Amino acid sequence: MSKLREQVKDMETSFYRMLQDQRIVTPLSLALTSSHRERVQTGLSLLFEATPLPDFPSLVLGESIAANNAYRPREAELSVKRVAVQEVPSPRTNSSLLDSSGGSSWGVQSLVEKIQNGLELQEQVKDSHVSEIIDVYAQKFSAFAAHKLGCLLKDAERRREELQGELGSQVLEVQRSKADMEELLQHNARLQRDSEEHQALKGAYNALLNRLNESERLLTEQQVAHVSLTKQSDALRKNHEALQLQHERTASVLEEREEEIRCLRSELQQRNGDITGLRGELRAEEEKGKERDQERRDLEETVDVLRKELNKTEQARKDASIKASSLELQKSQLEAKLKQREDELSKHSSMIAMIHSLSAGKMKSDVNLSL
Repeated sequence: MSKLREQVKDMETSFYRMLQDQRIVTPLSLALTSSHRERVQTGLSLLFEATPLPDFPSLVLGESIAANNAYRPREAELSVKRVAVQEVPSPRTNSSLLDSSGGSSWGVQSLVEKIQNGLELQEQVKDSHVSEIIDVYAQKFSAFAAHKLGCLLKDAERRREELQGELGSQVLEVQRSKADMEELLQHNARLQRDSEEHQALKGAYNALLNRLNESERLLTEQQVAHVSLTKQSDALRKNHEALQLQHERTASVLEEREEEIRCLRSELQQRNGDITGLRGELRAEEEKGKERDQERRDLEETVDVLRKELNKTEQARKDASIKASSLELQKSQLEAKLKQREDELSKHSSMIAMIHSLSAGKMKSDVNLSL
């Protein structure tokens, strides 16, 4: 085998392909059911090599072996009957039997003649009574020979009729055997066709099974993608709702800050008006102080008090301006954050709409695929 593998290209592939062919069933079944040991061992080794192959026609081999086993007893009976037919003697044999019976009767007659001749020689010595006895025995011998010849003829005729009947039955059996052989050949052809149809159906089944596995795999992938997209859509919807709540809270905080800024502006304007009035009064008081030195000492305390109040007012105005600037900065920052949140909300809403459209399209494709 190793030398053949080295000398013949793709020998092993061709060998296993030949083992999977349907035409190997008949010789393999004949080898397995043979009466020769070498053929059976060769068939068993081939069967051992061919059994693990995927396309080996084991069912057809089993049916062929069963058909061969069922045909073997009939073939044995037919062979026995053929031997019996061959052993049937021909008319020539019957004629030989007749000749042998005739020969035996002729031997009896010759014996009688010899006895008569011997008796004739002794006729001179013996008397007439002895001759009469001899005549009686000769007649008895003749009657016995004729009777025996008749029995032999009857036996030969009866044997001929029996052999003719057996020959007719053998002819009928041969015809029946031919009919059985034709039926077995037709059955073998039907088995061959069934095997080919089985192989074709097996190939179609394997193709449909592969398509079913591929469809199930695609369906599983689509279901997993649908579940992940649904989870992502739920997460985005929750994020959108959280962003909407945060946007509403930010808008309310912004409105509160704007209201505070308006209040601080009105208060600042009022303080500026107060400062302007106080400055005018201070100028008037300073002009009056030049004229009223006496009243200056009294007014200095008032001026100090007013200056302190002015300083406090200035400090309050500065604080208010700083607070207003910080509020303006916070307002600008909140407006920027609000704008950013609105952009994110618009992006999330577009993504949610896209995901809904994709999930709706994939659900339709899944439904079509399942149908």
